[in-house]
Amino acid sequence: MKHTIDSQHEDAAKLFRILGHPMRLSIIEALHVRPWCVCELAGQLGLNKSVTSKHLSSLKSVGIIDMRREGTQVNCVLTMPCVLDMMHCIIDPPFAKEESFLRNKESLIMDKKRIMFVCIHNSARSQMCEAFVRHHANDRFEVSSSGIEAGKLNPLVVQAMAEIGISMDGHYAKPAKEFIDRGEAFDYVVTVCDESNAERCPMFPGKHERLHWGFPDPSDLSGSVDEKLKAIRPIRDAIQKRVTDWLAGN
Repeated sequence: MKHTIDSQHEDAAKLFRILGHPMRLSIIEALHVRPWCVCELAGQLGLNKSVTSKHLSSLKSVGIIDMRREGTQVNCVLTMPCVLDMMHCIIDPPFAKEESFLRNKESLIMDKKRIMFVCIHNSARSQMCEAFVRHHANDRFEVSSSGIEAGKLNPLVVQAMAEIGISMDGHYAKPAKEFIDRGEAFDYVVTVCDESNAERCPMFPGKHERLHWGFPDPSDLSGSVDEKLKAIRPIRDAIQKRVTDWLAGN
C-alpha cells in the first residue's frame, strides 16, 4: 500500500513541476476557451512554434492536454480543466469569489477580432496577409488564412518574407472547408485573389464583413528562381501596405 501511495505522490509532484511555468499556465487558460493548433496558439501567445511545442509536450506528458487530429490539422485540447480551479485559488481567492478569473482571461482572448484571408490555394497571398497582420497587430486580431482549394506553401514567398524579417515558420496551406466544417466564425473574411475566383469563396458561418483585396498570383510567375523572387517582392510590399493601411483604420 505504501508503494502505491508513494507512486501517486510522485505523479502529483511531476504534475506540479510541469505547472511551475507561467507560459504553461497561459496555454492552459487559452485552451479552456477552445482548442488551438500549435501555430495559432503560438501566434496567440506571442511565441515561436518550437517553444510552444516544447511547452505543449510537457503538458501532454502528464495528461493535462491531448493532441487530436481534425482533418489535416492537429489541435491541442485541454483534458484536465480542474487545474484551472487550483490556479484561481492560488492567484487571487477574493477576486475569484466576486468574478471568475477565467471569465476575465477568456474575455481578453475573445475581444480580439477574428480575420480570415482566403486565396485560391493558400500558398502565397493569403499567407502573407496572415503573417503581416500577426506581425503588426497580434494584440488586436486573431488571424487565419485558407484556400478555396488545398495547395502548398510557396517557398519563394517564405524567402521573400524572411528578407524583411518576418518568419513564416509554422505556416502551411489549409482549405477553407476545414474552418467551415468546425463552425469557426470570423469578423472579417478577405479574399485576395482575382474577382472571378473570389466569387468561388465558400461562405463562413456567422455574420461577418466580407472584403476583397485583389493581388497578382505569385504562382503565375515564370522565369528563373531569381526572376520569380524579384517579381514576388513588389506583390509582398503591396500586400504589406494594404494590410497596414487597413489596420490603421480598424
